[in-house]
Amino acid sequence: MEEMKLFVKIALHRMYDHYLPKLLRSIQAFNTEQLWECNAPGLNSVGGIVLHICEHVKRNTLSYLQRNIKFDAGIEEYFPQLDFTPDMLSTIVQETFDKWKHQITNMINENNYSDIDMHSLFHLVEHTSYHLGQIVDRAKRMTGTSFQFCQNGLNEKTLRSIIENEK
Repeated sequence: MEEMKLFVKIALHRMYDHYLPKLLRSIQAFNTEQLWECNAPGLNSVGGIVLHICEHVKRNTLSYLQRNIKFDAGIEEYFPQLDFTPDMLSTIVQETFDKWKHQITNMINENNYSDIDMHSLFHLVEHTSYHLGQIVDRAKRMTGTSFQFCQNGLNEKTLRSIIENEK
């Protein structure tokens, strides 16, 4: 049980304190046109990838609320093309991650780990990381922004400190 609790806390802080700030900073580096630009045939826009991440986070949040929920279709091809500004998209991301964090935190506080599928949670973290890497790379390439995430505290040492200080 202690290992599961630690795993969930690591996932929570990695998603919320590590990935979310990087995602929001990356979104803000773009203008609206860049956010929805498809650089080549078959490529998804950054905005579409961000909404894809949000859909995955939303589905995980719902699965904590409704353990037996079944979705009609997967999200493998869910990369919508909309015309949200960076601020609008950032708001959607923040709200989505806030709801997810609220559910995970409630489960931790209630010592309720039976509703958390470790495989799904690990996949969510891994999937978010994969797409975040795409987004950060495109932001650097398309805007010339140098984020310096590690130098500015978004690194493993800081993440570990957050988790250890929470105990």
